[in-house]
Amino acid sequence: IGANPDRKEDRHSADRVQDKIDDARHRSSEILDPDMSNPVALIKEGRLNILNVSEFTDRQANVALAYYLQELLADRKAAVNAKGGKTKSKRNYRFNTPIFVIIEEAHVFIPKNEDAKAKYWAAKIAREGRKFGLGLCIVSQRPRDIEANVLSQMGSLAVMKIVQEDDQRQIASAAESISREFIGQLTSLNIGDAVLVGQWVNLPAIVHIDEMKGKKIGSDQDAVGEWAVAKKFEEVGAKSLKGLTKRDF
Repeated sequence: IGANPDRKEDRHSADRVQDKIDDARHRSSEILDPDMSNPVALIKEGRLNILNVSEFTDRQANVALAYYLQELLADRKAAVNAKGGKTKSKRNYRFNTPIFVIIEEAHVFIPKNEDAKAKYWAAKIAREGRKFGLGLCIVSQRPRDIEANVLSQMGSLAVMKIVQEDDQRQIASAAESISREFIGQLTSLNIGDAVLVGQWVNLPAIVHIDEMKGKKIGSDQDAVGEWAVAKKFEEVGAKSLKGLTKRDF
């Protein structure tokens, strides 16, 4: 504001600002679309809505998730305050009913020792969301890497087999109701077994979760099976080419 384009210092400052804008556009080109309307408007109330960020970099996915979390919290605050007559704001809200957000690979979006935009809003929702009808569930295979302040706000836990002691300590500190005896059993749980603790059960309990047969994305790859198939194709190809090779006479 008030810069003189003829001054060398002002031109240098303007160039630096433009460079930062261009860099931000480049890094976020996959998630920025000036022609698109508000993406939150695409969320359908009462439905399962999936934000697929598999093609984004970690930074892009973090920015996208942070935007949704911020908008959802603001919307639920506006809805609750409007219904309670606690505000004179004319902000319109989209969602009349509570929303439940599930964050997969939570250690990526809510890292323990790193600054991340999504972590800030996830922590805010973990502290305040229940007052405004916005619930939060985090899913991770590496609880030791999740921000402890967010994990400790989870009222209920479903803990599956955990071998690493760092993970066990993180779980024990987040769930006061889980005893050392249950912590010791985490290493011996079978596939599909889980320990339930917290508000959704009166006492800690071990349950078995059935496998979802229709899973298409995120399941483990059968490397040995794929190698075996590739070898068979290689052998078939070799046999079919054997009769086409020239012989020396």
